[in-house]
Amino acid sequence: MTSDASRLPPPATRWVIPALVGYSFSVAPALTTSTALLAVLAGAAPVGITLGIGGLVDGLTSAIGQGLDTPAARECYRWVVLIVVLLLFTHVTESARTALGRALGRRVTGRLSERVMTAASEPATIAHLEDPAYLGRLERARGNGTIDMPPGEAIFGFSAKASLWVTSVGSAALLTRVTWGLGLVVFAVFVAIHSRLVRNYRIAVIETVSQTTKLRRTSYLRDVPTTPDAAREVRLFGLAAFFRDAYQSEWLVNMREVWRRRREHRLFVVVVVVSTGVTVASVFFYLGHRASTGESTVGDLALGGLAVRALLQVLRADEDDLRIGFGSKAAAEAFAFPAVEAPAGPDTVPRPAPVRPDTGLRRAPVASLSCENLRFRYGGASDEVLHGIDLDIPAGQSLAIVGLNGAGKTTLARLVAGLDAPGGGSVRVGATPIEDANRRSWQRQVVAVFQDFARYELTVRDNIAFGSLAHADDEAGLRAVARQAGLLAFIEGLPDGWDTVMSGGHTGGVGASGGEWQRIAIARALFGLRHGAQLLIMDEPAASLDARSEARLYDTFHELTAGATTIAISHRFATVRKAERVVVLDHGRIIEDGTHDDLIAAGGRYAELFRLQAKRFEEAPS
Repeated sequence: MTSDASRLPPPATRWVIPALVGYSFSVAPALTTSTALLAVLAGAAPVGITLGIGGLVDGLTSAIGQGLDTPAARECYRWVVLIVVLLLFTHVTESARTALGRALGRRVTGRLSERVMTAASEPATIAHLEDPAYLGRLERARGNGTIDMPPGEAIFGFSAKASLWVTSVGSAALLTRVTWGLGLVVFAVFVAIHSRLVRNYRIAVIETVSQTTKLRRTSYLRDVPTTPDAAREVRLFGLAAFFRDAYQSEWLVNMREVWRRRREHRLFVVVVVVSTGVTVASVFFYLGHRASTGESTVGDLALGGLAVRALLQVLRADEDDLRIGFGSKAAAEAFAFPAVEAPAGPDTVPRPAPVRPDTGLRRAPVASLSCENLRFRYGGASDEVLHGIDLDIPAGQSLAIVGLNGAGKTTLARLVAGLDAPGGGSVRVGATPIEDANRRSWQRQVVAVFQDFARYELTVRDNIAFGSLAHADDEAGLRAVARQAGLLAFIEGLPDGWDTVMSGGHTGGVGASGGEWQRIAIARALFGLRHGAQLLIMDEPAASLDARSEARLYDTFHELTAGATTIAISHRFATVRKAERVVVLDHGRIIEDGTHDDLIAAGGRYAELFRLQAKRFEEAPS
């Protein structure tokens, strides 16, 4: 099944720079106006310096042999003062433009990043975040690829190029002032060459950025040896050389096509060099000839030479071109994501009343859950994972779902939680179907401990309070659920207690074991139950706990979740027997349904798997 969120329109790159400039005005009008003004001033000042040098040369020619206290000498002093002032002005304006341009670029990148993050988070389902094509668009919108150039870098590069173009246009005007039409001719030649350079460079940008999907794997191979979770096995198994060689080989394969296309442009580079050299040589010869015959002054020769030198900057390819090329491509991808202004849909699913912190977890359940002819397939898959599931879960019942790997247990739990939209059938809370209009409302009433639960590199307080963020100030409730999860002593022993960051990579932070992280995830779910959630899903909740801790957890499991509807998924049948009801899944279908005792007496698949596990433990050496 493919989410609508993954069907993004193709990025429109033709007008991305004007769109990006307009967007920057809407994001930071004062900062954008200041940056634009400084770009013009920083580009105009060198033109004034060129004009001043031409005037100074003519003045010096006239003042030679006349002494220092003559009108011609004083005129030279004025030109020198003007040149010095403009040099200082150029330095100040260029420094200010650089600082404001970078600040504006960061502002634009931040706002576009918010747009992409909001658009990616807006769907209540998560199927689009498992679509490789969508993930590739996310990476490109962030500017990740061969080099990191986020959208705001295009704005900074454009401000630098704008200064250069102001200087070039002004220099062409000065050259035309020396000899009518010469500046226009040289400017036209250089612009023609520049346009072809830009076209070739854009092709290179597109070819390189198109490698994002492949480069994601390349980056993974590069980062594995330095990833803390994998570093132990990389060293024990001697895998560093393997990942290094795999990274190098895949990177070479991905980049070889880019390099091949670049080699095709070598002839054009030769043409550019020859054309530029002939043009510049011809201009200097012409200016020198006019000066030698008296048709123009020596100052005009100096002015014309400096103007040509400034015009040569049009042909320069540097980091600003990289910024504009890669940054505008990232911006185009970011603009393709819709701007989301409001949260989706009204709350139409029945909501439970929040529970006061001192009342515990016991409360009247709100509504039953039901699955009707539920079907689902993952995007790109040819076979369905679930084949017409019909299941009624009375309010307040503890249900265990068992089955072999691939039976569809976690998929069913995701659908019940509203994290995926079914390909057929429906999930209902009471009589209300879970649909896009009320999916988020239902999700606020579900808490879960998934096998791959999140480990937030934030404080332990945040990690637990995320179960019901609106009640993060419930200190008594936080302590209560931490105690219930067997976590309170651990937290009180941390360097900063509840405010300790749960990551050894932060100053003052602390790393936690897998079992401690699992207790944090359980406490987070219990905190959500404490404040009104009506469904708890536990997908292998004790996978990282030792046998004694697991037994203790399940012994108190029903007490901790009294009054709530619970769904527990586990491969350990000795623990699921405590549930009021057991459902056995096999290849996406329910094949058995009943209590533990009923299913054992029936002698079906559940009884077979239960006895196999029991026998394994009985035969295990002491």
